[in-house]
Amino acid sequence: MTVGVNPWAIALTAYAATATISLLPTIKAVFKKIQLAEAAFGFQECASFSEENRDRLQQHYSRLQGTLVFWKNTAAKYGRFHYYCVFWTILGGINVPILAQAITDDPYSKWLLTIVSGHLAILYVSHRTFKAEQNFKAFRLGESRYYDLRRTLLDSPERLGGTEEEQIQKYFDETALLREEMRIREVDGIASFEDLKSSLQSSSKSGKI
Repeated sequence: MTVGVNPWAIALTAYAATATISLLPTIKAVFKKIQLAEAAFGFQECASFSEENRDRLQQHYSRLQGTLVFWKNTAAKYGRFHYYCVFWTILGGINVPILAQAITDDPYSKWLLTIVSGHLAILYVSHRTFKAEQNFKAFRLGESRYYDLRRTLLDSPERLGGTEEEQIQKYFDETALLREEMRIREVDGIASFEDLKSSLQSSSKSGKI
């Protein structure tokens, strides 16, 4: 006797496997550091400053590299998770009503609806708890702002001051302010318990989870 293939079982396995595999880039970003790309034109090649000032700038940048690596990795981690949540939330939001109508007495069909709905609930809560979109934008923009400041110093130093010392000090001050701002964003990067409780209550009332 030949046992027929259960399409619900196949759909359940395919969904679970695809959801897991597509999460791997996020997991990779959490555990593997993304290295900084070498700048094509650095401080040592800048003819606008004296050798002594070029050394000061290079030493400052060397001390800053750890921070830039952190920003880059944090942006990658939250960015990948944000896009993962967006993709599966859209896909699940479309499929849950269809599955609710198509469900049968087959236990696999019920499990598929349960797993898809549970997956959506976990994504919603995780996305709100870790503020994935907010953190992705904050750290990506912080990194971008630093490199914009660096390019201004290298390409148009006169925009930062009239003398070398003024320009360099302005660059140091702006970098310090940016680092302070990013530390504040990092501390505010996880939702408080009250924020999470409020979002869960509102989502429950609206029927999202």
